[in-house]
Amino acid sequence: MAAFQRRKYLIGSAAFLVFAGLGLWALFLSQHRPIGLIDKPFKLTDAEGRIFDSRELQGKPSLVYFGFTHCPDICPTTLFLLAQVLKKLGPDAARINALFITVDPDRDTPEQLKASLAAYDPHLRGLTGDPAQLAALRVIYGIDARILAGTGRNYNIDHTNTVFVLDRGGRVRSSFDLHASSDEVVALLEAVMQGR
Repeated sequence: MAAFQRRKYLIGSAAFLVFAGLGLWALFLSQHRPIGLIDKPFKLTDAEGRIFDSRELQGKPSLVYFGFTHCPDICPTTLFLLAQVLKKLGPDAARINALFITVDPDRDTPEQLKASLAAYDPHLRGLTGDPAQLAALRVIYGIDARILAGTGRNYNIDHTNTVFVLDRGGRVRSSFDLHASSDEVVALLEAVMQGR
């Protein structure tokens, strides 16, 4: 009876390991292949008051992150990660678009974006715009953003925390969140810059 129980345990453990391995392999594959082309044109305003046209996503890789400047924790942590990545890229940081698109256009004016993003990295470009257009863009990227309870202009926003990596053609190649290491993201960007 003990041998039968041990065999059952070993078979169950082996099956678990096989399925866990397959799951990890599927995750690896999903993060290293194109997962969509963002082909809806849009125009937003950057922190300098200039127009950002979605055609600027063509020709060089991009990091696209949705957040807001009054965020107490998740956005600053993710922006710090992006700043680390851009610093590690050195001169290659100029070869990518690093975009922070607000989910809070009421408070995130160009001036507010400029003041907040100055603390991270000069390559980060803050974007704001018409609330309806920003909402439509969030739908395209699958970003959920909900205003939580608050009074007046003192409120928080619960939102999807994902950074998208786009290739030179504007296709989403991968995504990550604040739990990624800067070295992993740098390696991913270097591969995308080399067309892999």
